[in-house]
Amino acid sequence: MAELSPDEILNEALRVAHSQFGGTLATVHADDGTPYPAFVLFHLTDEGEVIYGSVTESQHTRDTEVIPEVAFLIDNRDVLGYDWPAFDRVTVEGTAERIDPDDPRYDGYFEELTAKNWLSNYFTTIGNLYCIAPRRITVVLGLGPERHTLDFD
Repeated sequence: MAELSPDEILNEALRVAHSQFGGTLATVHADDGTPYPAFVLFHLTDEGEVIYGSVTESQHTRDTEVIPEVAFLIDNRDVLGYDWPAFDRVTVEGTAERIDPDDPRYDGYFEELTAKNWLSNYFTTIGNLYCIAPRRITVVLGLGPERHTLDFD
C-alpha cells in the first residue's frame, strides 16, 4: 500500500472514528505506573482531538488528573466476524486536558460529543469533559503491516 499523506491519514482516522461510539482510553496508574484501559464514549474532531466525558470517581479520571499522557484506541472490531480483512485501527497518543464549563471551547466540544451519542451527556454532566490533544495519530488499515503516522507539533 502506498504511503498516505497527512490529510489522508486524518481522513482515514475520521472515517473509522465516525463509525464507532466508543473506544479504549489507556491511562497510567499514578500510584504504581501500570497501564489502565477503559472503554469510553468519544468524538474525534476534524483536528484529530478526542473528546470524551468521564465521571469524577472513575479510575481513568483520577489517572489523567495526575498523569495526563494517554493513548486512545479506536477500531471497527465488529467487522471481524464477517469481513476480517477490513479491520481498521486508529491510535491517538497525546495529552488529556479537562475542559471546564467556563472554557470557551466547552460548549462546542460538548455539542459535538453529545450529537454523536446522547449518553455522553450523562457522563459529562455528572463528571468532566476532556479533550486529548494529539501528539501522534497512527492508522492501520486492514491486516497489513503498514502503519500510517501523522505527527503533530
